[in-house]
Amino acid sequence: MEHSRKRFKTHLDSNLVHLHKNIYLNRSDPLYYEKIIRFHDPRSPEAHYRLGRQHEELGRKDAALYHYKQAMKVFPSPYYYPASSAVRHLEQPSKPKISESGSASAAVRPSSIPLLLKALLLSLLFLNLLLLAFVYGPAAVSKAVTWVKPWGIGKDVTYESAESRFVLHFPYGAQQSEVETALHKKALELSNWYPNRSITVYGLASDVKQADSKAVPMNDEKLKTIAFVMAEYNPSVDTAVKIRFLSSDLKQLRTEAETGANLVRTALGAYMKEHGQPPTELSQLAAGYPNNYLSAIPLEPATGSASARTGFDGLGGWVYDQNAGSLAAMFYPNFVYEASSGMAAHAPEAVLPYEPYRITVDPSAHRMQLTAGNAVVAEAAVGIGEAGHPTPEGVYTVGTRVRSPQGKMPGVYGSAALGLGELAIHGTADASSIGENASLGCIRLGNADMDRIYLLSPRGTEVVIRNGSLTRDGGNPSDRGHASRLLPAPPSFSSPSREGETAGNAVFHWLG
Repeated sequence: MEHSRKRFKTHLDSNLVHLHKNIYLNRSDPLYYEKIIRFHDPRSPEAHYRLGRQHEELGRKDAALYHYKQAMKVFPSPYYYPASSAVRHLEQPSKPKISESGSASAAVRPSSIPLLLKALLLSLLFLNLLLLAFVYGPAAVSKAVTWVKPWGIGKDVTYESAESRFVLHFPYGAQQSEVETALHKKALELSNWYPNRSITVYGLASDVKQADSKAVPMNDEKLKTIAFVMAEYNPSVDTAVKIRFLSSDLKQLRTEAETGANLVRTALGAYMKEHGQPPTELSQLAAGYPNNYLSAIPLEPATGSASARTGFDGLGGWVYDQNAGSLAAMFYPNFVYEASSGMAAHAPEAVLPYEPYRITVDPSAHRMQLTAGNAVVAEAAVGIGEAGHPTPEGVYTVGTRVRSPQGKMPGVYGSAALGLGELAIHGTADASSIGENASLGCIRLGNADMDRIYLLSPRGTEVVIRNGSLTRDGGNPSDRGHASRLLPAPPSFSSPSREGETAGNAVFHWLG
């Protein structure tokens, strides 16, 4: 949110939040969240959740339930599951208390049975219980813990037992041993309630103080994708509770977060190089042409949020600290992607180092690749300069980002372009020129590929054009015009607008 921009700031400015027009709020205002709902966003999940907590602490159960349920109307949201847990807690019926008088009336008078006879009877009773447990009692149920992703194409054996799936919430930073113990206990408990069924419990990280004691049935398949651990128990198949930490999913989320963070960091680096200081707000990076350093702020993958805070609390979205000393510390995810790590276990910005975006073009292979460090974000087939106008090798920087650029001839630069000085990477409607030497020196992509590469290429991206840089099979160039692809690592966006990135009546004079 935007802070006050008065010429002479006061010591209160750091607590002021700009809503719109001339309306500012002070974060220390006891009615801060009520005013957020009244004047800014009536559906704000954070405001409703915080108000619910306040009412719950004051003993106002009905008001707390109202605000918690309002917070649950926005999904996905980092406040959905904490609000859901709070609703379940408030709606649980309270247990009746036993009065002291009742306890006293139920007291049993001391028996007049001799002490030796008592000891003999107790010993016989204990021996009988041991014998019954040995003959009829079930074997102790062990647990098997792995880090293998459980779902795939299929299982080795198919059984007729039906499956019951549940969700259990854990606080951020829960220890692995605590998670294992809680899942093991809950799987056995549910198996007693649902005999002859296969029990599956998914563990979700949430903003709760302690692990839920009550598992709820899973009613949304999307919850599988954000679970960090699961437990499976089917007594008819295996005597062990199988617990699997979904490290592959966490690794994928971390990779997507790294590419998203480095996309914004690359744009921040270009902005600071041109202006001498970072922007006061991230929205300044995604302004209209020619200030469109990027098209939109990507979504943080674990929570699907593009919002940014000034400090880390682990609740999702991003952290943007314009006063940080490095790009890695200036922008990073507001989330921990390790199941057994606490929020304060390490600096989040150190986990995801800064690796600027780079485009590598191999004219000999008619191929280009977009990377962020070791992460490959996208690949595409390209067309290059013809014999008389070869594409020049060298190192360039994306300095212009423009949609629907105008040239001397209509549509010559396709749907979008990344300007590199006298040449450009641009789209084309001539699909037959992709994989061929047909341009006047520029690098061509099909319009569909250009739209994807454009969205993922911030200003400041380094472009390396060098023959043989993307060869395969021991140095042999890959086939011309191989299939373009968007790899699993790229960041995602919430339907970024294409408006505001055109250059009006400006005419560009790239090589073509």
